[in-house]
Formats: sequence, structure tokens, C-alpha cells
Amino acid sequence: MFFILGCFYKASTHPLTPKVDTLIQKITKLTYNHRFLAAQKLVLEYLEEENLSPVEKFYGHFLRADINKAAGRATKAISLLVDCKKYLAPIKEDQIIFEALLYANMSECYFNQHQYQKAKEYALLSIQYSPNKNLRQNGHAINHLIIGYSYFKEKNYSAALKTYHEAIKQYQLVGDWCELPLCYNKIAAVYWNQQRYRLAEKALEKSLSISDSCNIDQYRLLSNSTLFEYYKYKKDYKSALDLTGKINALKTSIYAERQSHALHRLETNYEIELAQKENQNLKINAKIEAANNHFQRMIFIGSILGLLCLLTLGAFMLLLRKKKNTLLRKQLQKIEIQNKEREALLKEIHHRVKNNLQVITSLLHLQTNQNNDPKVQNLFKQSQYRINAMAMVHEMLYQSGNLSKVPLKAYLEELTNSLIRSIKGEQQTVSTQVEIPENIYLGLDTAIPLGLLTNEIITNALLHGIPKGKKGQIYLRIQEKEAGTFHFYIGDNGMGCPESLTLNKVQTLGLKLVQKLARQLSGSVHTDHSKKGCHYKITFKKVL
Repeated sequence: MFFILGCFYKASTHPLTPKVDTLIQKITKLTYNHRFLAAQKLVLEYLEEENLSPVEKFYGHFLRADINKAAGRATKAISLLVDCKKYLAPIKEDQIIFEALLYANMSECYFNQHQYQKAKEYALLSIQYSPNKNLRQNGHAINHLIIGYSYFKEKNYSAALKTYHEAIKQYQLVGDWCELPLCYNKIAAVYWNQQRYRLAEKALEKSLSISDSCNIDQYRLLSNSTLFEYYKYKKDYKSALDLTGKINALKTSIYAERQSHALHRLETNYEIELAQKENQNLKINAKIEAANNHFQRMIFIGSILGLLCLLTLGAFMLLLRKKKNTLLRKQLQKIEIQNKEREALLKEIHHRVKNNLQVITSLLHLQTNQNNDPKVQNLFKQSQYRINAMAMVHEMLYQSGNLSKVPLKAYLEELTNSLIRSIKGEQQTVSTQVEIPENIYLGLDTAIPLGLLTNEIITNALLHGIPKGKKGQIYLRIQEKEAGTFHFYIGDNGMGCPESLTLNKVQTLGLKLVQKLARQLSGSVHTDHSKKGCHYKITFKKVL
């Protein structure tokens, strides 16, 4: 369930100490990056401090349990939460509020284990102990969601609806509107089971409206997928088909975002590890520097004692210098090995991302073969072309010596030829004219949107502009007007775009994507109707 996230809480009615607030901020940052061991270590070090107040000591043990809940270890979390009760006794003020917080967390843990009856019991206890205030920002909203779902599983639909509406009130009280789509989805599920289909549809539409205003792709996907099943159930296949493009686009967006987060976490962990090794190198160098200072003092003393001592110390200096050089040489070798490991790691990351995208393309291809509807097949094929455009960037990074930038000319040439082969076959009735400087290299944040934009325009040209079996030409030309700003001319000599085509009022998903991707690159798109065919001028900037 989306609301069981293992998050931490801030005090809304009972102020915590600055020490607890600081600890919560640090642990929240660590758990967000899935560094649960580091978070546990930080809490244990905190609990070893002296002179902790009763509230500070309770919260330290409570956070240990909450970290285990966030890491998916619900059984361990429950054990630690039960153990937390013994730290409540010394708290004089608002003790029951903290007890309500314990029961709320235990309710979430049991819910994660699918023990819905126990989850409901502890959620009711949490509300009973703290009916008007709570230490969590969302009040008792999560408690009501858990209770409502338990009623839903018991098929007590009227009680479930009442409780879900109470959860909505709780979210509205704290101004957390962006969590409401989950509530409306659950209300829709109740109406559906009651065969009150129109009310279910209205609840889903309400969920979609709020998801769009909050810009939450996961809730959009959940609502659209549920609405898709609803239309299928009603045999309203046209409405269901209209949703497939949006669902596929949301899945692609969510997958790309998850891949981006995974890559960011890998890079962050690697940078932390590299920084730790650099600190170790600094300590070694400091020891070597200290040895040099000691050696200089020995020379000064040796100069006073005479020639014999000077010769002896000279030999000792040579020995130490040799040892220092040996240490430095070993450190340089280690640094070189670390650099090679980092390069290999980045290559492996790009290779795996490319492989994962190819797996998705293969799955879409299998799905296409299982559906005889040409419209659906066309949607799947267009999704394959878009995913292939992203995979090609990672493949070029993996195969090139530069792991951060893509050679733009080679990328767009390969993308164009791949689309021609895929759509027109191997007859080569369509030729290409590419005029792009060899020295233009772009990073991932620029190359992927530009590739997707090019994919949409060329796909339209091959499918609609140049009829099957007819010869045609596609051209791509890029000029760098000033540092980081480019003019991109792309078009074909085919049948041409309708003169009534206005990008501001376009309805097709492909051309909408072209506009959005151009804005993502801080640019704009213009059409040119003065020549035969369909021609675009795109202005864009490098994403830094």
C-alpha cells in the first residue's frame, strides 16, 4: 500500500527537543537514500549520550523501531515498539500522546504483514488514546485508512466508506491534499464492490483531478489503471483504449524516474566510499609528513654531534625516503585501481540500464503480438521506439571512452537509421541527410529529451509523410548559434503537414511530447509550411 512508507514524524501538538529534531532530520535523510545501517548506527550512538531527557531517550528507541519498519523488517519493528513502552513511565507530560504514536506505528507494521484485524485494533487504540491530537503531521489519517481497509476486507462496506471519508477530513485538516487520491481510489473500490458503478467512476475522476494538480505520476497511474479496468468491465472498449496511451506514458515516466534514482544512489554511495578512501590517504600522508618533521629534527641534532652522527643519520634518512617513496608508489597504484573500478562501475551501470530498457522493449513486442487491434499495436510500437531512443544513449556511453557525454551526430544518425529499418524495412527507399558538427557532445539530461523529440518527428514522417514504397528523404541539421544554444532543423520531402496544423492546439500524444520535450530543453518548436514536406525548426539549450 502506498501510505505504508515507513516515514518519520514531526511534532505538531507537542514540541520535541532540538536534539530530537536534529536526529530526526539526519535519520530521514539516511533512510530516504536506503542507508538503514548508517541510520541505526547514528541512533545507537545517540542513545549512548549522557543526560538524555525522558522524551529524548524514548524517541531514540522509537526511531530504532521506525528505521526497521522503513527497511521492511516489520516483525523486528513490532518487538522494538513493545520494548519502547518501558521508556514512557518517566515522561510526565502528554504520556498518552506518545503511547498513541506507538500504537499507530504497530498498526502500520501489522498492516504490512497483512494482519488486518490486528492492524485495525491498534489503529483504534491510537485514536482512543489521542482523539484530538497526534504527533504525526497527518493526524489520524493513516489510522483511518487502515481501519477502512480492514472493514473493506470484512465486506462491511458502509463502515469502510465512513472511515475513508474520515481519513479525507484528517488530510484536509492538515492541508495534505496530495494524499487524497489514495482515499478516493479506495472509495471507488468500495462502490465497485457494491455495484454502484457511477459513484465509483466519479471517485476515480476526483482522484485523477487531484493527482494531476499535485503532479504525482504514481497516483495518476493507479487511478488510470483502475479506470481502465472499470471501462473494460462496462465493455466501454473505446474509453479503455483511449487510456492505454496515457498508462504506457506514465509507466515509462515512473520507470525512468526509478532508474534515475537508482543511478543517483549508486553514484552517491560510490562518492562516499571514494571520499572515505581519500580521507585514509590524507591520514597516511599526514603520518608521512610527521615522519619527515621528525627526521628534520634528527638532522639538526646530528649536525651538532659531529660527522659520524651525520653520516649515520644520512643513512637513516635514505632508508626513510625509500620507505616514503614505496608508500607513495603504492598509494598511486591504489588510486589508479580505484579510477579503473569507477570507470568499470559506470560502464556496468549504463550497460544494465540499456539491458533493462531492451527487456521492456521485448515485453512490449510480445504484448503487441498478442493483440490484433491495429491502434493498440501502434501504441505499443511507438512506446518501443521511445524506449529504444533512451536505450541507445546508454549503449553509446557504454561503448565509448567518454562515460558522461554522447557524440550527437553518431547518436542521431543511428537513431534515424534504426527507425527507417524498423518502419520501412530493409528496402532503403528513404535516404537521410545529416549535417551535424562532429565536435558536439551532449550529456544524458540533454541527449535523451532530444533523442525522444527526434524519434517523434521522424516516426511521424515515416508513418504519415512518406507513403509506403515511395522514395523520400529526411534531413537533420544542427547549428550552434552561441555557447550552449543550438538551432535544430529537421524535416522531410513527403506529403507535408496540414496547413491548419498549430502546435499550440495539437491533440496527438507524439506532437504534445515534442512540445514538452522542447520546453524541457529550454527551447521552442516552429513549423515551416513554405516548402514541400513537413519541416520543423527547434531551438534548444544544453541542460547543465
